[in-house]
Amino acid sequence: MSPFFIFGILVPVFTYTIMMDALGWPSPLVGLRGVIAYFSPTSTRIVLYTSPPTRAYFSKIGGNYDTLLTPWRDYFKNRKHDVTEISDLANLKGFENGVLILPSTVAISDIERSEIALFKMRGGAVLATWATGTRNGNGDWVGWQFLETLGAKTVGELPVGSESRQLILSGESPLSHTLGSGQRIWMSKTSESLLRLKGEQVAGRFMNWSRTIEDEYRNEGAIVYSETKVDSGSSSRSVVFAFSESAWESHPLLPFNLIDDTLQWLSRAPAMVRSAWPSGKQSAQVIEMDTEEGFPNSLAFGALLRSVLDYRPTFYVLTSVGKEFPDVLNQLDKDFDVGYHGDVHESFKSQLLPLQEQRILTMRNQMSAVLSDVQRIKGFRAPTEGYNQSTEILLQKYGIRHHAVDPQRTEGRLPELLVQDGVERTDSIVLLPRTQRDDINLANQQLNVEQTTQALIDDFDLAAETGALGWLSVHSQNFKPDNVLFKALPDYLAHVKKHNSTIWLANAKQVADWWRERDRFKLSYKQLGQRLEFNVTVTGEKPVQKVGMTVMLPQKGVLPTVRSLKIGFKDPLIIKIDDYRSTIIFDELAPGNYAFQVTFSLVK
Repeated sequence: MSPFFIFGILVPVFTYTIMMDALGWPSPLVGLRGVIAYFSPTSTRIVLYTSPPTRAYFSKIGGNYDTLLTPWRDYFKNRKHDVTEISDLANLKGFENGVLILPSTVAISDIERSEIALFKMRGGAVLATWATGTRNGNGDWVGWQFLETLGAKTVGELPVGSESRQLILSGESPLSHTLGSGQRIWMSKTSESLLRLKGEQVAGRFMNWSRTIEDEYRNEGAIVYSETKVDSGSSSRSVVFAFSESAWESHPLLPFNLIDDTLQWLSRAPAMVRSAWPSGKQSAQVIEMDTEEGFPNSLAFGALLRSVLDYRPTFYVLTSVGKEFPDVLNQLDKDFDVGYHGDVHESFKSQLLPLQEQRILTMRNQMSAVLSDVQRIKGFRAPTEGYNQSTEILLQKYGIRHHAVDPQRTEGRLPELLVQDGVERTDSIVLLPRTQRDDINLANQQLNVEQTTQALIDDFDLAAETGALGWLSVHSQNFKPDNVLFKALPDYLAHVKKHNSTIWLANAKQVADWWRERDRFKLSYKQLGQRLEFNVTVTGEKPVQKVGMTVMLPQKGVLPTVRSLKIGFKDPLIIKIDDYRSTIIFDELAPGNYAFQVTFSLVK
C-alpha cells in the first residue's frame, strides 16, 4: 500500500481525534461484541486494598501476597485506570460511593470489618476475590461469614482434580456484557482452590471444556453479585469472584475484559449492548432432527412439536435415505424447515476437497430428485459433526448459508458469522452451535425416562439463564415408542412451553437469518455520568425489525427513559428483564443513522 495513501488516511483521523479530545470528547473503546463505547475519564474512586494482616498471614505460611496483588497492578497499568492503593481502611472515609477491591484479602481484623461495613453503609461498592475475610487479623480461621455480608454463601470447594475449571460466562450480564454467552476463561491449577458459591445473581459458572455443568454445581456460581439497601437510604453493590488472581494471571486478556465490566457495574455506570435475540427475548431454542435411519419417524416428531408448542422444527435430511421416502420428504418440506445432513452418514472431516465436493453435488442431486426447488434449502449439518475448512468453503460455494456445528466450534454459545475471503458479511454462513446434550449423549449416560427428562430440562434452563442459543438435536432412529427419549420428550416440551414469553422458539433458518439481520444493526454509545447517549446505524437496503439493546442499570429496579434526539421519531418499547437489566426494542428501523438519549430516575 502506498505510504502517501496511508498518510492521507491517518492524518485526518489523527487530526479529528485531537480536535474531539480538545472539545472534551472521550476516546472510544471497541468491545469484543462490536459495540463502540465512549467512556468518561476514569474515576479515581477505585481503591485497591493492600492488606497488612493478609501480607503477614501469607508471610507466616511461606507465601508472598504480592503475587496476588501484581495481577491487579498490571490490570490498572494496562487499562491506564486511576486507582488508589491504601493499606489502612480508615482511609476509606475519603472515597464516598467508591469501589473497594479486596484481592484475596483473607485476613481482616474486627476493626477493618467495621470500616468496610461503614463504607458500604455510605453507598460504597465492594469486589472481593477468593477466600476474603475467612481469617481474623491474627490469621486465625473464622469462617465464611464475611463473604455472606457481600451476598455470597460458600457451599464448598471444587475438588483438586475436577475438570470443571472453565469459567463460563452468562450473556448480557452486568458483569460480563462485552463477552458473549458461554465465553470460556480457563482457571489455572494453583494452590488456591476454586470456591462454590450461591448468591442472588450469577454471572459465571464453573463447567468443563464442553460447557457441561455437573449436577451438584447446577445451582451454584463462580461469580455472584447483588445490590442491597442500606440504612442511609442508599444502596451498596457487591461482587464476589470464587477464584484467586493466580487462576487468571497467566492469561489476562479475557479476565481484564471481565474486570472492566465488573468495575463499570460497581461504579454504577450504565452500559448497553446489542441484544442477542429479537423482540426482547432472553434466549433462543432450536429443536431439530437428524433424519436418517427411521426416516418416517420424523412425521411423528414434527406432529408432536406442532401440537405441544405450535413449533415447526428443522429436519436435516440424509439424502440417500430421504430419497427412498419421497412422500415423507415432501411432507417435511411442506410443513417444516428442511436442510441437508449429507449424502451418506460418513464424516467429511478427513476427506480431500474433490471428494467432499462430489459428495455435496450428490447430496443436492438426491434432494432435487424429490423436491422441486432445492435452491431455497440453505442449511447443513455434517454427519457425525465431522467437517473441516474445505467443507465450509464448499458450503459457501453451493449456496448453503447456515451450518449446524459441534459445541466446540464457536467461542461461546451464540451464533457466529463465518468470515471467509471475498465473502460479504450479508452473505456469510452462520455457524449455529449445538449447545445441549443430544439423545445419543443422554443414552450413553444410561438414564431412565425421568432422569432423561430432567437432563433435557436442565440443559434448557442453563441456556435460558445464560442468554444462549439452546440447540437440541434428536436422531430419527431414536424417536420410536419404546425409546427413552420418545417417552421423555413430552414433559420436556411442556417445560419449554412455560417459558414462551422469554424464549424465542425458532427453527435453524430463522436464527441464521436473524443473526445476519442483527449484524446490520450497529451500536455506539457514550456514557456521561449516569446518562447515556447512543447512536444506531442500520446498513443495507431494507429495515431491520424487532432489534434491541440490553441496558445495564445504574441502580437496582430503575428503568430507563429513552428520548430520540431527532424530532418525530416513535419511542421504542422498554421491557424489564430483571432488577439489573432492561431491553430497549425498536419495532422497525429503516436504513440510516439515529441518535438517542437514555436517562434514569435515580433514587437518592
